[in-house]
Amino acid sequence: MQRVSSDFMNDDMQFWARRRERDMASAETKMARQSKIENLRDDPLSAARAVRYDSASARLDRYEKNAAWAEDQYKVSEDYVRQTIDITQRLREIAVQGGNGVYGKEDQKYMAQEVDQLLAEMVSMANSRGADGTFIFSGDKSRTQPFREITGSAPGAAGQVLVGVQYLGAQGGPSAEISEGDYMPLGQSGADVFWAERQQAVSGFDARDWRASADSTVLIDGKSVGVKAGDNVYALAAKINDSGAAVKATIDPRSFSLSLETTTAHQMRVEDAPATAGGPGGSVLKELGLIAKTGSAPDNWAPSARVSGGSLFDAAIKLRDSLNRGDALETGGAGIAGLDAGLDNLNRRVAEIGARSQRLQATSSRLNREIPDTAKLASEETDLDLTKAVTDYKMLEYAHKASLSFSGRLFSQTLLDFLR
Repeated sequence: MQRVSSDFMNDDMQFWARRRERDMASAETKMARQSKIENLRDDPLSAARAVRYDSASARLDRYEKNAAWAEDQYKVSEDYVRQTIDITQRLREIAVQGGNGVYGKEDQKYMAQEVDQLLAEMVSMANSRGADGTFIFSGDKSRTQPFREITGSAPGAAGQVLVGVQYLGAQGGPSAEISEGDYMPLGQSGADVFWAERQQAVSGFDARDWRASADSTVLIDGKSVGVKAGDNVYALAAKINDSGAAVKATIDPRSFSLSLETTTAHQMRVEDAPATAGGPGGSVLKELGLIAKTGSAPDNWAPSARVSGGSLFDAAIKLRDSLNRGDALETGGAGIAGLDAGLDNLNRRVAEIGARSQRLQATSSRLNREIPDTAKLASEETDLDLTKAVTDYKMLEYAHKASLSFSGRLFSQTLLDFLR
């Protein structure tokens, strides 16, 4: 004989009642969050795609902020470069006046005083800081003042004057990622902006019999050039030319010495790479008599090397000194030529900033379209159809109320019924 227990029916009723309550609570949570995914098991594929879309949206937002920040940096640096152009143009006007032979030596000394003040202002421009307190033209060394003034005595000048300007910043600069794997530099190095002429360095060492004794590495404007044991100077020159650095290497046909010349107006940095776990070091450039055994780039040239090509500051200093000497020929010749070279370089840097700004604007326009498109894709995966959700919730609620009402009539007996 089988026995039907009322406890079994009660447990079964409670199980389904709690299950409906759980479903109702889940529906309420989804409506509150307006998301159809409460747990990953609700829709694993949609959840996975939504995570990818959310990650993509976060990256696009970061790219958009980086592009806006870079554009702001360009505007600030462009303003300072344009002000430097105005100063350089005034220096050129003075050079033309001092070189026409009309003014006497006393008048030229007065012009030299103005040149000295304009030179000081130019150095101040080069050492400008951005809104965040970092130096604009110091490259990667954003907390280091890029240019150091060297004072001393100059012929015809009264007292201590500026006789040189040394660059202490780095050659490169910080970059910002504006799209996947695509980086845009945030500024320009002072060694590039405030340079006037192409720099050339010619070694005084006869390298016709030179051979590399071991594998080593040299750095040309930050580009690594690998040297193999047995390479001669011609192989080294070919590797430098293929390195991508803005430097051209040649071999002097008479002295058989290594010659390096920048392809654009900027200060050249060459050095032997130190030995590290990632690659060999060496002393190739020291052996070739191009750099000294001590010192750091860019002021590490060997005493026997012939180095030419100066900065915009050097051109202004030469102009001042020629005016103090009353040398109209020097003022109207080399003085104007150096300033013209500096103006050409400054204008090229402004054009470079403008080209980068145009690219950033195009990038921002593209990101403004991609961000809402990606958000829409994520929305399609996770957003809740509120009308359907409310309908489903009401159906669950009606079913739950009906089951509770039926259970109340089915299990109407109480403890008092069994005690009677």
